[in-house]
Amino acid sequence: MQRVVIATIFCLGVFFLPAVAADSAGPSTRWLSDTVMALTPQIESLAARTRPAGWALLRSCLYYALAGQYLLARQGVATRLESGAVMYDPSTPGRHGIDPHVWLENRTHFIDCATLPRWGVVTVIPLSLVARDPAEVIPGVTRVLIVGRRSDPEYLDYLDGHRRRFADALRRQGLPVTE
Repeated sequence: MQRVVIATIFCLGVFFLPAVAADSAGPSTRWLSDTVMALTPQIESLAARTRPAGWALLRSCLYYALAGQYLLARQGVATRLESGAVMYDPSTPGRHGIDPHVWLENRTHFIDCATLPRWGVVTVIPLSLVARDPAEVIPGVTRVLIVGRRSDPEYLDYLDGHRRRFADALRRQGLPVTE
């Protein structure tokens, strides 16, 4: 009987751990998610107005990230642009890799504005649910695995060129630009 109780408690822990882990970030995650949700139409619009003509929507992660970074900064949320490759739901059969990819991070969250055209929402995930190495993946808990980061000089120059292009597009639209 004792083994059955222990096994039941263990199984409940496995099933409820993701919910507890996702909720453990508390009010800051809800506030950031609500802020991002309110900005979603503006992110969509700004990304569409600033990305180069003819860019495929699935290649637009850079402009979604730049639009999200710009609009979040106007709300007082500082983020940094990150690039490389990511894998969503890495421990499941439904895992989904994106390479190359650009996303945002702040001190506490992974923010992927490019999931807006893919899945209809901007993804906001506490960094506690993001793995940076396959060995860190916790099945049923880890939501994103950062597979690799890009930092080669040629690629960083490419990103800087698009940042300047984004800032120029903002200026043409009469929007304030801080550099």
